[in-house]
Amino acid sequence: MEFIELTESLIESAEIKAKGLPFPEFVKELKALGIDNYEVRVDSGDTTYTSKNGDKLVVPGRTAVFEPTETFKVEAVRQAIQRNQQGLTSYSDFLQEIGQAGIHTYLADLVSMRVIYQGPNSEYEYEEMISEA
Repeated sequence: MEFIELTESLIESAEIKAKGLPFPEFVKELKALGIDNYEVRVDSGDTTYTSKNGDKLVVPGRTAVFEPTETFKVEAVRQAIQRNQQGLTSYSDFLQEIGQAGIHTYLADLVSMRVIYQGPNSEYEYEEMISEA
């Protein structure tokens, strides 16, 4: 398999292709680029993409920086995810909502097809499966 060098423009092209489509379509685009996972810092939106061959690319967030709360509220996390999946919130609003619910990072594992939402110091977690596109 040929590996593609990760670049910000490559990630942007995947975002454009999947714009307005359900999240699994974006996952499909990323997997086609050879991406195994990506991790998002909720406070800044900074995202680290990791390819199958271990290359990493950090893409700066495009959202206002804020301080996530230290109190983990699992029901508020579920509700924020559900609202975002229904298209009721923007991505920056989604980050704000999960940050207010105590999430500090989340990891989208495209191999196991799950998203792991982590609280302060990875002390608390909430996990959701990613459906196939």
